[in-house]
Amino acid sequence: MDTQPKTDFVNAMKVNVELTYALIKELHSGQTDHSGKPYVAHPLRVALNVRAIDPQASDDVVMAAMLHDTIEDCGIDDEFLRQKGYSEECIAIVNLVSKPENDPRSYDQVIDDLIASGNRGAMIVKLADNMDNLHPVRVADLTQKDPAKAERLGARYRASIEKLCAATGINSQNIYTLINNAPALKTAEASLG
Repeated sequence: MDTQPKTDFVNAMKVNVELTYALIKELHSGQTDHSGKPYVAHPLRVALNVRAIDPQASDDVVMAAMLHDTIEDCGIDDEFLRQKGYSEECIAIVNLVSKPENDPRSYDQVIDDLIASGNRGAMIVKLADNMDNLHPVRVADLTQKDPAKAERLGARYRASIEKLCAATGINSQNIYTLINNAPALKTAEASLG
């Protein structure tokens, strides 16, 4: 008789980018962005942006980019990520870029606290997130629906980019060039799966 404990197949495997993609598809299933498109495309593009900013970024940073909204939007916690096999580095990044539901801090304060942490991986994930939030197609879609909100969020993300670039030593003009030359949304989605 087999006395070895049974383990979940996914948990028995070492986590990687492909397994993380499968996980976020499940976790973000049914969620949509401001324009009504499947939300899962956003974290995928954020992961691509991480690679564009830092081609040498570790898989932990890329997986954190993919997972960056799961604590806020999917009702999971650190323990869930640990049980799935994610490293403490990855989990720390996800936490640093997440804002708990009842957190009274302003967006500016969240960014200042992220910078104060000194966690470069988390700062790059947040830069990558801001980049996707400023993708020309996403901005145009939001502007059509709510011009005032589009302007307010655009100013917030540009200010965040400036602070994060100053903290990481990344040239902000390079970030804006990446934003302005971002591939079409469907192209970005297709490149990740």
